[in-house]
Amino acid sequence: MDAIDSKALTYDKKHYIVMANDIVKGKQEMTLNEARIIRLLITQVVKEDKDLKTYTCKITELAEFIGISGKSLYRDIRTICENLLKRIVRINVNKNSWKAFQWLQLAEYDGSSGLLTLKLSEQIAPYVLDLNSWFTQYKLKNILYFNSFYAIRLYELLKCEAGLFNDNKDIYEFSIDYLRSIFCCENKYKTTAEFIKKVIEIGVREINDKSDIEVEYKSIKQSRKIVSMHFTVWYNVKNNLKKNEI
Repeated sequence: MDAIDSKALTYDKKHYIVMANDIVKGKQEMTLNEARIIRLLITQVVKEDKDLKTYTCKITELAEFIGISGKSLYRDIRTICENLLKRIVRINVNKNSWKAFQWLQLAEYDGSSGLLTLKLSEQIAPYVLDLNSWFTQYKLKNILYFNSFYAIRLYELLKCEAGLFNDNKDIYEFSIDYLRSIFCCENKYKTTAEFIKKVIEIGVREINDKSDIEVEYKSIKQSRKIVSMHFTVWYNVKNNLKKNEI
């Protein structure tokens, strides 16, 4: 495998994921492990970078870090990477315009050495490089152990809206239609009650158990119909004390 211009992938749960708000609020659809790999790649980007780098890692180390195990390890990683090459993020430019682009530009496996080489799409570069405003950041450890992709997306949306939280409680309200769109669930979960149970409730539970924030939510109704969700968000003191010990 050609290792020119390839850097070793680093694994640090305390590294930051930094993304433009347009990406966070964009439409994303992928599996949990695909999301973990993309976000791990984003943590490799440092403020001084002027372009995206190519990264190489041992499949066994990557799998251990993101929690993939078993006899089908190499097959699973191949499937994940091939799927990621097809995944897109779609962002709204304005009311009548949108753009879509791939997350991943390159995935290459060397069977003789067990090495995997990955690179984010060049189209992603403006949304992760040299960001000075309108971005969302959080430590990888806050989403790494989530068991739901919806939990990652809800966490990112709340972080994007609420910023640092500090000692205050922030309150946000999103329409059901907007949340369905963000989670790519326009055609999933026929009833709103099912959508809330399978997406919002699971996301809130994961966030409260494993991240640096806590969330409470309630449904807002109009004429018996649930039209929006009301979220109250604050700093999770208990979890942050635990995380500081790691």
